[in-house]
Amino acid sequence: MPVHDILAWMESSGLGTTVRNSDWIFPMLETLHFMGLCVLFGSLMVVDLRLLGVAKFIPMRPALSFIPIAIGGFCVNLVSGVSFFFSDPFRYYPNVAFRLKMLLILIAGLNALWFQFVELPKVRDLQPGARTSLSVKFIAALSLLLWIGVIVAGRFMPYVED
Repeated sequence: MPVHDILAWMESSGLGTTVRNSDWIFPMLETLHFMGLCVLFGSLMVVDLRLLGVAKFIPMRPALSFIPIAIGGFCVNLVSGVSFFFSDPFRYYPNVAFRLKMLLILIAGLNALWFQFVELPKVRDLQPGARTSLSVKFIAALSLLLWIGVIVAGRFMPYVED
């Protein structure tokens, strides 16, 4: 099925039509998207700064307890972001900043999976003040940089439209 047909289906779907034709749904979704991003990035800052050693005084387990909160923020952004896309797919799909944002989110997700399945078991029981490995520090720094990139790319989207 050609991309154009998929985009046309999205645009004409109930979701796309509802979001596009409502006076209040799109602004409400923007608010939720911003709040979800604040929850996501704020939670990741607690985790990643602890992993980087900036906040070594925070016990590891309480710091890691912010991961489900970050996932919740991501889910809010996923739902609102999909709704935005369905409302005007022909605007979003060709947008270079949108594509960069999606690429950065994909890389951030792969980075998170690497942390979850490879590094998390090694750091879960670290004592307050204990250092993390260089690979954990790299993952944490990359996480922060990727999410900052997502935020910047998202803000650039209106400015790089055709």
